[in-house]
Amino acid sequence: MSTQEIDFAMNFEEAQQAESDKKLFVVFFREAVHNEFKSIEAGRPIFEDKDMIRIHTPGSRDTTVGEAHYGYQQRFPRQWAQYKQNLEQTTSGTPLSAVPWLTVGQVAELSVFNVKSVEQLASMPDSIANKFMNHQALKQQATHYLEAAAGAAPLLKLQAELSKRDAQITELQQVVKAMQESMQNMKVAKV
Repeated sequence: MSTQEIDFAMNFEEAQQAESDKKLFVVFFREAVHNEFKSIEAGRPIFEDKDMIRIHTPGSRDTTVGEAHYGYQQRFPRQWAQYKQNLEQTTSGTPLSAVPWLTVGQVAELSVFNVKSVEQLASMPDSIANKFMNHQALKQQATHYLEAAAGAAPLLKLQAELSKRDAQITELQQVVKAMQESMQNMKVAKV
């Protein structure tokens, strides 16, 4: 009989941090930063290129900007990888422009408040409800959309598996048919 080992040292704060990090819009960028020490030594302004990070909180115009030290690179690995590969840094989730119940104007307005995905809209704090019209209705629609998608996920997975199986069956049928034709040709050649 096997026993399961339980990790009692599990850090729940890290798990909570990772979950809240999914709601943020994070952008890494390069910026010339004034090096005061070297500038004083040289007697002229000295700037150094540094990797920086900008963290946008959905629903807020406030951003956090700082040097992209190793901790941030580990905390936001997907965005860091996109930055290092010179790709557009995107949020994870369903883009607001992909849902039919939001107008172009609403998408633009939400974008001003750093809300880029349906997941961010659904998890936006109620404290910012006064910043846009129908905030509660939009948030509720986003929540219902995500719940419906989660409910449909097993069905979509099953459909994908069935399509894959059907493709394999078709391929096997073609192989069997080719083998039968080959055997038929061999019988004809012997006669």
